[in-house]
Amino acid sequence: MSGLNITSEIGTLKRVILHTPGPEIEAMTPKEAEQDLYNDIIPLEAVRREYDSLKAFLSTVASVYEVTDLLAQAIAPNGNKFEFLKDLAALCPIRNRMDELVALSPPDLARLTIEGLPALEKSLSAVLDPHAFAVRPLPNTYFMRDSAAVFGKYVVSCATAFDVRLIESVVTRFIFQHHPDFMAKGFLLNGPEERSRYITIEGGDFLVLGPTTLAVGVSERSTPDAVERVAVNAARKLGEPVTVVAVQIPRERATIHLDMVFTMIDREACLVYAPVVMDEGRCRAVRIQAQLNGKASFSEVQGLLPALKSAGFDLEPVLCGDGHRLFQDREQWLSGANSFAFGPGKIVVYNCNAYTLDALTKAGFEYRKAEDFIQGSVKAEDFGRLVVGFDGIELARGGGGARCMTCPVEREEP
Repeated sequence: MSGLNITSEIGTLKRVILHTPGPEIEAMTPKEAEQDLYNDIIPLEAVRREYDSLKAFLSTVASVYEVTDLLAQAIAPNGNKFEFLKDLAALCPIRNRMDELVALSPPDLARLTIEGLPALEKSLSAVLDPHAFAVRPLPNTYFMRDSAAVFGKYVVSCATAFDVRLIESVVTRFIFQHHPDFMAKGFLLNGPEERSRYITIEGGDFLVLGPTTLAVGVSERSTPDAVERVAVNAARKLGEPVTVVAVQIPRERATIHLDMVFTMIDREACLVYAPVVMDEGRCRAVRIQAQLNGKASFSEVQGLLPALKSAGFDLEPVLCGDGHRLFQDREQWLSGANSFAFGPGKIVVYNCNAYTLDALTKAGFEYRKAEDFIQGSVKAEDFGRLVVGFDGIELARGGGGARCMTCPVEREEP
């Protein structure tokens, strides 16, 4: 099995990690939805039906892996289970239950980590709240993008902004440390250890444009200090200068990450939400030049697209909502700009965003439904530019789109 390799957002996809939503989705109450970072509670049956379509389609174009399976395989060797539990115990009150947890099979422990471990019946937590957990369920796990990001053969183990998501980073960090088929050459950030009020970063803000070029959002979830640290560490690890375009995006629910307003869809094209990326009130962008000696220089550029052009990426924007004043806002809220490329000029998106699909069609992308490929009536390689749509109304209520739900670990060079 080949190692990690991500040098672009659009290279032909070889391997990708997913998490199929499970019982953790229905462990939250309506009162808990906001603190769990959801827009609303969502029914598992409907979410699974939509998600299964995405997974089935991706399985026709790449090797797809479940994060729970990978965790189980990573903790299976002698000693690894206890090491993982020590990591977990740093965040959860489980030290008095180590014997119980060590005795679990690797698949059961991996499943329990995602679905949650109820508090002991005879504990103060359970007396005060029968719904209490010693390890809380992780309903955001199906947004695989945010806990880790691969750059070349290295990994950013993300320092999530909210406590509710930090165990996801512990899980993916352990996989990239211990799984023989997914072992990173090194870490550009050790999120669970380095996280602080000044250091947070999530994968939705981390876009790999080239072997030494990144676009990174400075957002509600990712801090300037974390972005600068990753830039400098990347230059040191890669042994060559690295260019990072840092984009300051609004700290709003609709724009939690950069990939909610900007995604790559081809070598010279991107899908954008115009009010944030292009219009008069567009976001500030700063070009960071990180050097091997740990120093960095900063120069402000007039917006993301001009900054990328100055870095050698002259991109033609396709507008979310087709630039329509009303529908661009509605469709961006439903992750209309959050596409996932599985090859140059080949992307997958929610099919509910009709105006965005119209804009992509005008840009030369042929639209097909995921079911066409799942049933085998057509093949992705038979198309030039292609946009594949799948149902996602319930998934979107969780707060993300196709890119949010995928963690690519290997692509071909574009």
